[in-house]
Amino acid sequence: MDRLVGDQGVSSSNMFRDYRKGNWTVKETMILIEAKKMDDERRMTRQEGKPTELRWKWVEDYCWRNDCLRSQNQCNDKWDNLMRDFKKVREYERRVVEAGGEEIIRSYWKIEKNERKEKNLPTNMLPEIYEALVEVMDKKNQRMLLPSLPPTLQQQSTPLPLPPITTTVTQTDYTTNVPFTTMCDSSDPDHSSERSDSPAKKRRMRGGGEGTSGTSKCNINNSSQEVGSAISKSAAIIVEAIQSCEERGDRRHKELLSLHQRRLQIEESKVEINKKGIKGLVDSINKLANSILALAGNKNQSTDPK
Repeated sequence: MDRLVGDQGVSSSNMFRDYRKGNWTVKETMILIEAKKMDDERRMTRQEGKPTELRWKWVEDYCWRNDCLRSQNQCNDKWDNLMRDFKKVREYERRVVEAGGEEIIRSYWKIEKNERKEKNLPTNMLPEIYEALVEVMDKKNQRMLLPSLPPTLQQQSTPLPLPPITTTVTQTDYTTNVPFTTMCDSSDPDHSSERSDSPAKKRRMRGGGEGTSGTSKCNINNSSQEVGSAISKSAAIIVEAIQSCEERGDRRHKELLSLHQRRLQIEESKVEINKKGIKGLVDSINKLANSILALAGNKNQSTDPK
């Protein structure tokens, strides 16, 4: 097992490290995924003005603290490979769902390795690694959602404070009392006192206050539903844009691979043509040499004395 070599008084970032080589274990891969998730959260919550440190250097330090003895370049390369395989599996599973389930296309987790290879899918993706990557990407998309919204939606997405209901009722009661007081002032004082204290009058006043409060609640609920609907639509648009961008990246990668394959085929055909040309040239030289030898033999026989 490779170990860390260096002075104990030196900080971990300056120590001489003996990095582990070879294939990644499942434990090391899970530590790398956790380190990447922590790094994303750290960079999203980092305050401005702090000195920026190398992104993958921080991941390397986190891995070393958890007994994953890999370099930042190894972590970067491994993460790129993980994301490439993850996108292929996720896109395949999306096609399974769109096709109507496993009756038409079997899930990636139920096909053999040779069939995965035939479909240009990674052959060794493990379910626990895939689920961990799904969690990382979901959290990353959620963190990207709010900064990507328009400013108006960002303001509306914050919970709106409810207006004080008691104040609204009090104001409504006061407004309702004004016309009745004015009307009663012009009539008999005793009669107005009886009418103002009557149960019917109190019921009307309570009914008016409750109606105004209910209207305010209804307006608040409607506005909250509109804000929620706008946020959901914006989130769907952003997720669709991210997926289309990733699909374009995968298509470009496939086009580059096909281009390299065509170049290799052209090079192989050139080598084959050169081999055939050299072989034909050698055969022609041999035939010419045999003809010259035969001609020389015939000439020698014709010049011999009888």
